[in-house]
Order: sequence, then structure tokens, then C-alpha cells
Amino acid sequence: MTPLKTLGLSLIAAAAIASAAHAQEALGDLTLSFPGLKSTSGKLMIGVYDGAAGWAASKPVRVAVVPAADATAKIVALPPGTYGVKVFQDVDGDGKLARDNYGYPTEPFGFSRDAPITMGPPSFDDAAFAVKAGANTQVIHLK
Repeated sequence: MTPLKTLGLSLIAAAAIASAAHAQEALGDLTLSFPGLKSTSGKLMIGVYDGAAGWAASKPVRVAVVPAADATAKIVALPPGTYGVKVFQDVDGDGKLARDNYGYPTEPFGFSRDAPITMGPPSFDDAAFAVKAGANTQVIHLK
């Protein structure tokens, strides 16, 4: 291969790397913190939703599972947009939110923006927040 062809390929590779780096910069990282957990046992089961339809159907676009003892989670490379988070602390380790006979959760749970609960989970709009390129944070207090 001639030096000019090699240089041309190197320039194309460099441009591709720069383009990928720029695309990565355009994404947002979301750090979630869960202060005041009553217990550090079990795992935090986290769902990130990008719209009302997915929220209502419990179909997250991202999921994360972290030890409750960490009390934080990081969701990386989210496209900028509007999101909502549902989380529960799986204390008993069965992977499901435990409920009493009336359907009320018996394990700690919460929503982004600490959205209020009235006769059921909050709407997506009540929990929605913007994710922009770069660092983003949400603090969620589990009930």
C-alpha cells in the first residue's frame, strides 16, 4: 500500500473515531441515588422508561440491578430526552415486588422526582425528567 493510501485510511479511521467520540458526548449519563434506605439488604431493581406507553406497560428501555448497600446506580449513554424511573428494593431476593393481600407493596419502592402515589403508581408525567448530554442526577427516596 502506498503511503498516500495508508494516510487516507488513517484519516478515515481518525474521522470515524472522532465521530464516535462526538456521538458519545451527545449522550447522557444518569446517576441515581437512594438516600435513607431503611435496610441495605437485597438489591435495587431499577427500570428506566422513555415514555408513557412503556411506563404503563412496565416495559423499560433500560434496567439495572445494584446492591442496596451501594445506594447508587449509574445508567450510561442515554439519548437526550424525557425519562422516568421506577425502583424497588428486592429485600427477599425473589426478583419481584412483594405485595400484601390488598396489592400494596411490602418492599420499599419509589419513583423519579419522588412522584406521589395516589390510589396506585404515579403517571409518567408525574415522574418524568429531562436527560441532557453529559451528567444527570436523580435522587429517589424509597417508601
